[in-house]
Parts: sequence; C-alpha cells; structure tokens
Amino acid sequence: MATRNEAPALMAIHPGSILKEELIERGISQKDFAKMISMQPSHLSEIIKGKRSITKPVADKLEEVLGIPSIDWVNLQIGFEYDTQQNAERQIAEMAAYNTLQEYSRYFEVRTLEERLGKVHAFCSDTVEFLKNVFKLPEPERLQLQTQGLFKKSAKVGKDPVKIMTWLLQAKQYAYSNVLETIYDESRLDELIPKISGILHENENTIKRLEETFAEYGILFGVVSKVQGASIDGYSFEYDGHPCIIVTMRYDRIDNLAFSVMHELGHVKNHDYEDFNVDIDDYDHESPREKAANQFAANALISDADWKTVPKVHLSPLIIQRTCSSWAESRGYNKWIALGRLSYQTGMYKFKTDATRCIS
Repeated sequence: MATRNEAPALMAIHPGSILKEELIERGISQKDFAKMISMQPSHLSEIIKGKRSITKPVADKLEEVLGIPSIDWVNLQIGFEYDTQQNAERQIAEMAAYNTLQEYSRYFEVRTLEERLGKVHAFCSDTVEFLKNVFKLPEPERLQLQTQGLFKKSAKVGKDPVKIMTWLLQAKQYAYSNVLETIYDESRLDELIPKISGILHENENTIKRLEETFAEYGILFGVVSKVQGASIDGYSFEYDGHPCIIVTMRYDRIDNLAFSVMHELGHVKNHDYEDFNVDIDDYDHESPREKAANQFAANALISDADWKTVPKVHLSPLIIQRTCSSWAESRGYNKWIALGRLSYQTGMYKFKTDATRCIS
C-alpha cells in the first residue's frame, strides 16, 4: 500500500515487454528476431526496453513474422502512452494533494479523522476529497486555527490546538451527518430546560433520552468521544438553523455530564455560540460568557434558592457527603449532581464514589 511519503503510481506496460515475453516463449533470440524483421539489434533492444515506440510499420513487420495482428500492437502502444500520461497527471495531482495534507496537518490530525470514520485512503488526493466533502473544509489558506463557538474545557490540561481542532471538526461533522426535521423555536427553551434537568437528575437511559428530547425542540445533541490531548467536555454551535450541543463524556460521571450539557444549553440560551472565537493562547482564563454559562448550569440543575437550604456541616468529607446526599434525595435531586456542585464551589473532591455516579 502506498504511504503518505510517496504518490502511488499507475501501471503503464510498454508493448516491448510483451514482445520480449513472446520471443522467450517461442525460443527466438533478440538477435535472430532482429534479422527476421530486418531491424538493427540495437533498435529492437530499445523497443524491448521501452525506450522506443512500436510504430505502424514495425507493427506490420511483427504481424508478418509472429502472426499477431498489427492493430493489436498499435493499440498496445496507444494504451501505454495513455497510461503514461495518466500516471504523470496523477503524480502531479498526488503531489499537490500531499502538500495540501501537509498544510492541513498544521491545524488538525488528518489520520485521526480518517481512522475515526473508518476511511483511511491510499491516495493523498482521495484523502483531500474526503476531508473537504465530509468535514466541509476550505482550502488550507482559508482554514484559520480558531474554535467558533464555545466549549467547556479543563483549565489545566488538554490545550493542544491541533488536538482541539481535530475534535471540533469531528463534532461539526456529527452535525453535518445528523439532520433534524424539527424546527428550532427559541421561545420554547424555558419549557425545555426543566425537562433536560429532570432527565439528568433521573439518570436513566440518559443519553438516548437527551437526544430524543433535544430533537423534539429542534436542538441536535450527540456524543463524540474525546481526542487525547484535547480536554473538552462539551461544545455548542449552530448548523443549518439548529443549535448543536456535542459532549465528549470524558468521564463516566453523571455530575460531569449534567454540568457540561447545561453549560452548553446556557450558551444556546444566551446566544453565545453563534460568533464567538476562543483564543487558544488565553485558554486558562474564563471569559464572562463562560462564567455566565457556569452560573446558568448550576441554577438550572439546582435552583440557587434551593441550594441555600443545604445544611452547612464543617466536619469530615464523609459526613458532608452523607448530609448533602440526604438533602438532595429529599428534594428529588441526583445526589451526585449536588455533590458535584459542592465540589466545584468548595474544591473538596474526596467523596466516596459508588456505582450510581456512572451515567446510566
């Protein structure tokens, strides 16, 4: 199989090679055959080596001595010249495609996108066509290293911009390949938010229910697995008139999923996902929009008024966990979503995890 370091070539078979095999099969030496067709041995040698063409007069002599029609030799020569031209053009196209892939690789991992969709190509030109069609990519010079939209991320790790762009392209490809028939009506958001919150707190068949419920309201929701080195939890953007919310599920924890989903829904509600660019160099600094989305997520999952009623206990993490869990369950909240909020606000993460924390 061809590699990305060399352009695959087409096979162009010179008719001289066929003539050579024919003489060997008949037991005729090249020297004797040259005499039989009244040709200089050196001239015949160049034909057999592919350095000279088989012209119509030569083809007529071959027919006379070997009995193979002249037209067959002429067609073989024409075919060889055509294949040679095609090969030269393909090599030029492959070199141009190779250079395009080199440019794209400055922005994202080409092979990762191919492998994730099970479409690894032998030819560079096929890879470029695949990328442009499936991921709707412009030419490399128009591809800016930017992340249009907003995404919830880890503030300490996973800041590789190439890894980030790789995941973002796949997140957008998910939207391109999943068309919603329902119309998005912004006025119904306030009706949707408590439904999404309820699904997250119940944590039963969660992903499927989220997909179906969001779709009913004209919002695309989906999961695209993380790319190593890009610590993104969720991403929101607009495509074809529909808000899109894509999450990674980096952790199999309902509290992480709940906050990520509601965080992105906050961006949708605040129109923060339409024309905003994240500055990779300032990746660690949360903007006012990010902080607003965080606040929305927390309040949408557990109202601020309710949160103020959590009993204040200043003892061991075990007692704090027990008290907060009991409070959450008495209010109909998922205890891990409540504990997740407590961890976020206090920096206390030493809670004992059990199976109910996993996404169901």
